[in-house]
Amino acid sequence: MKVRQAFNSKLFYRLISLFFALLLSFYVTSEKGNTTRSGNSGTFGSSLVSNKTITLETDLKLNVNSDKYFVSGYPDVVKVKISGPSALVIAAKNTQNFEIYADLNDLKPGVHTVRLKDSGLSSELTVKIIPEKITVQISKKKTKKTAVQVRYDSNRIASGYAAGEAYSSQAYVTVTGAAKDINNLDKVVANLNLPRNANETYAKNVALQALDESGKVLNVVISPANVTATVPIYTASASKKVPINLVARGEGVSNMKYSFSSDTKTVTVHGTKEALSKLNRLDVPVSITGVTADTVENVRLSPSQSGITAISPTTITVNVSVGQKETSTAQKQTQASSQAETSSASSTKETVATDDSSSEATSSSSTSSQLSSSSSSDEVEN
Repeated sequence: MKVRQAFNSKLFYRLISLFFALLLSFYVTSEKGNTTRSGNSGTFGSSLVSNKTITLETDLKLNVNSDKYFVSGYPDVVKVKISGPSALVIAAKNTQNFEIYADLNDLKPGVHTVRLKDSGLSSELTVKIIPEKITVQISKKKTKKTAVQVRYDSNRIASGYAAGEAYSSQAYVTVTGAAKDINNLDKVVANLNLPRNANETYAKNVALQALDESGKVLNVVISPANVTATVPIYTASASKKVPINLVARGEGVSNMKYSFSSDTKTVTVHGTKEALSKLNRLDVPVSITGVTADTVENVRLSPSQSGITAISPTTITVNVSVGQKETSTAQKQTQASSQAETSSASSTKETVATDDSSSEATSSSSTSSQLSSSSSSDEVEN
């Protein structure tokens, strides 16, 4: 009776309800976990089999005998498009343990078009190199050591200041390139762009350029490629009087001699104390190109030495005298000796000719005598 009452009580039903609620909750949680795991597994499997495409930039490598040949005309960097399984593509992107190269080992000097190749990538990947081919110039290699010249615009220096001797952090550099370009190498320059109205020493890191005589930039490799160029700038407050020295500039007419004179004997030079201490005279170039007769030239005096800012006066008048070049004593002796040899040779020919005539006369006389004797003999016989 008591047991039946217990089963019929509210407490019993509440306990039963709680039990089934817990059981249902456990079941639902278990199913959700299975579903989540199944979904994750599907995503992971999908990532393994899905494809991916990426485009990378990478350095181009050349397979060539670099000790013997110099190669030009190729790009430093190329693009590579990689397609395939996502995991392999991502691995290639992250590690980049592959290379794109051009095989030039069997090629001789000249212009060649070659196809680029790749190595280090999985065979399951599809690779496209951009560009697929390149054109290169292969030349015999040559190396030369050359001094560095620093160039700048002196007009950018402030009034009342002067530049000292410009210099670079590297006095000499090594230039490597095709033999024909190295043979045409004239100078290596560091172009320093001074600020306007510069009034203090200026230094900057600049790239070097290799130039030929016409100023054309040569396609060569300079080591080091950059230097620190410096232009010392000082206050130009000193002045000094120095004599002028007139010198010929250019090529005059053959067999002509030139002499110069001017009423101006000395000039006043302005500049730094250091520059003026080294200056004892001022060379003034006077052009003689195409000058065939006496003339008068107005020559402009321009500062050309480091540390010199101005020259007073700025222009001088120069008298140019033109005369026939005198034959030197040595040349006269040579000409006299040549004439004597010619006269001696002519006299010898005449003597030989006279001897030949005498010989012919003697021979003729002997023949006549023989003929006479023969005739007498014949007469006797008769």
